[in-house]
Amino acid sequence: MLGIIGHAAIDIIRRGSTVRRSPGGAPTYCSFYLKQIGVDPLPITLVGNDFNDYLTDYRSRGIVTDRIKILSNCDSTSYEIMYYDTTRRLRLLARCRDFSIDDLYELPDTVAVNPIAREVSLEVLQYIRRSVRFMGVDLQGFTRVFDENNYVKTKVNINDITKIIGYADIVKASVDDVPISEFETIASKYPGKVVVLTMGANGSILLYNGHKLRVFTDGIVNAKDPTGAGDVLTCSLTYMLSRGEDLEWSFLFSNAVAVAKTMGEGPYGIINNNIVNKIANKLSSRLIRT
Repeated sequence: MLGIIGHAAIDIIRRGSTVRRSPGGAPTYCSFYLKQIGVDPLPITLVGNDFNDYLTDYRSRGIVTDRIKILSNCDSTSYEIMYYDTTRRLRLLARCRDFSIDDLYELPDTVAVNPIAREVSLEVLQYIRRSVRFMGVDLQGFTRVFDENNYVKTKVNINDITKIIGYADIVKASVDDVPISEFETIASKYPGKVVVLTMGANGSILLYNGHKLRVFTDGIVNAKDPTGAGDVLTCSLTYMLSRGEDLEWSFLFSNAVAVAKTMGEGPYGIINNNIVNKIANKLSSRLIRT
């Protein structure tokens, strides 16, 4: 079982004149997509009463919803996501409360911590580390800050990132969070950690024990919607490496899951292991080892 810790969200996605509303956040994306390839997900999240409409979508997919805590004193975290060609802009519309240690009882052995609005403190993250055997962390929710109009900006605190890498077995970041050169410098101080940097359609880099893997993912499929791709990559890689799978294959396979996700709109795309394996085999010819 893979625990997925972070706020589930209600996303308002705008592309030109098209507006779509759907559930989002890592608990949604990772659960909906990884369930299709044989992973048993456990979303551990905090939402408001406005999320009740989406619980049927979870249950119809056989996803356990016992750890989706419905709170009456806050709305679900919500983002307006505006796409402009190859870029996007995020604005926070609502935010549920932070996680407390009391929310994180009976955790599974393996978890992916994917906050989206700084809802997991470093103290809570340290508690999670002590409570599980294997932990992956996505940095995005630790580096996001919000301007006076609630638009998302990035603020990197090197001391915090250093602590997070120290706690985690796997850390994933995006070039939107941390510049490549700066991130590689930090990662070099932790050679025993698996560190991944995603670069959108340009693929991703994995650093581990003095080695670098890079794969380019552009042009593999007809991508419709990239939202959530980074989440499913983090969750996939966390799950595979927690099971002792080969590092190189896990990296390719997790990128393939992320690529497959982009073929579907929001969390509702259809994938399977055959599709993911075919994409992974194509990516293998693009893998660069240094």
